[in-house]
Amino acid sequence: MAHISFRQFLDDLEARGDLWRITEEIDPIDEIGAFIARADYAHIEKGLLFENPKGSDIPVFANTIGPSYKRIAETFDVPVDSAVAAAGEKVMKALKTGGIPPEYIDPQDAPCKEVILKGEEADLSLLPILRMNPQDGTKTSAFLEGRFICAPAFSKPSKEGRNISYHRFEVTGPQDGSVWIFRGTGDARSMEEAWGAKIDDPSSSWNPEEGKPFPTAFVMGVSPHFILAGANSALPYNNNDFATMGGLHGEPVKMVKCETIDVDVPADAEIVVEGVFHPFKWAKQGRFASFNGFYDDSRRRPAFEVTAITMRKKPIYQHIHIGRPLNETNNIAAFFRGVRVYNDLKAVLPNVIDVYVDPSAGCGFTVHVKIDKRRVGEPKLAMMRAYTALQGFCKHVFIYDKDIDIRDPHERDWALAHRFMADRDLLIVPEALGMNIDPLAQGKMGMPAKLGVYDGRSEILLNTRTFMGVDCTEPLGLKVMERVTPEPAVEARVDKIWEKAASTR
Repeated sequence: MAHISFRQFLDDLEARGDLWRITEEIDPIDEIGAFIARADYAHIEKGLLFENPKGSDIPVFANTIGPSYKRIAETFDVPVDSAVAAAGEKVMKALKTGGIPPEYIDPQDAPCKEVILKGEEADLSLLPILRMNPQDGTKTSAFLEGRFICAPAFSKPSKEGRNISYHRFEVTGPQDGSVWIFRGTGDARSMEEAWGAKIDDPSSSWNPEEGKPFPTAFVMGVSPHFILAGANSALPYNNNDFATMGGLHGEPVKMVKCETIDVDVPADAEIVVEGVFHPFKWAKQGRFASFNGFYDDSRRRPAFEVTAITMRKKPIYQHIHIGRPLNETNNIAAFFRGVRVYNDLKAVLPNVIDVYVDPSAGCGFTVHVKIDKRRVGEPKLAMMRAYTALQGFCKHVFIYDKDIDIRDPHERDWALAHRFMADRDLLIVPEALGMNIDPLAQGKMGMPAKLGVYDGRSEILLNTRTFMGVDCTEPLGLKVMERVTPEPAVEARVDKIWEKAASTR
């Protein structure tokens, strides 16, 4: 699919009946978030346009991607049933060729600059920013309303680099906020290079005078191409993400310079919030719903100063939803972690066929892999490579034969029940590197985790976990019973009969 603007995207959704207009007044505090969550659990894939948010005349749009792979596959122009593998191949090709450089347009022709607000006029309260979950932002003295921006963040880490990421931006004042810079993103590494220290390093290592400010722009009202690029963990650090997008979609993306910072943004965006992270300036961020379905603890985060807001004259506020799984953020993150695992596996195991990361299972904590097994030991190789591909994020890996539909839980359960033997096919690695946002590992580094009443079992330390690999493939050389499978020729004939019968149902 060639790149389209956000407005063209909405028109396309409406033309095919995939846009749901909600005209009733609805409160950005909790109600819109609860509505989106209900739509996710009902598997409603339509875009949601809230035309009457309480207290604002700016409509709110959600579900740009939604809770399934359908719109991801459309954006990459690949089949849904092979979206991870096909998108992975396309990304690698675009990276090898260098993509197509972006085009820069005159700021006077950029829709995102129809309104320019600087200084005190750049007031975040002008925007219908949401609180998505009931306890978002709590457990801190800085708590206001728990509103936060969840939108692609644009940065310029180097002369040639252009990065798009996602960071949770809690609003704490008209021009202020705290931002969780997720350690797995290019922005985290770029900020550490600008500051001359890691974000978690002790204060004794800080040198605020030598650290450089790190400018960033949060952008709302962009096409699915930008939404997906921001979550694509397969893109390397310091990459020109705009050029890669151009290569993926066959035409250059149109960009424009920001007003107050040296960062480039999509020229046809709806709203741009420009700002700066100053070296070693911190804020206490409240706890928020995380991808794992738990509230993350209140933590120290880099403070963000807003320097300008630019927008269209009649903008639409775009929101990327996060809350209880299943949700849009989990779906996007799970897809690209699947792409990352697929590309890494393909480098050492060419006979890997597909990878599926279930969005509801920690969007990377659990990974399912399909291979065309040819040698003894390949499943264990796949397990360990999948673990290292996600740098310790992965917790469980299941390996299946090529006849299993790894997206179908019934198929996966069948393979687990009939092809897995615990004493032969289970790999367990205790105290492997993990993630500090694992709800079971919330102790201090090197000290026991404290989650409540201790049940007498082994205690879990912060940043460690037990890794498990499960081989659900048939053992090579062993005669087993033949599986009952459909006959393709018969199924093709029944497809036609089914279609006619269904029309009269």
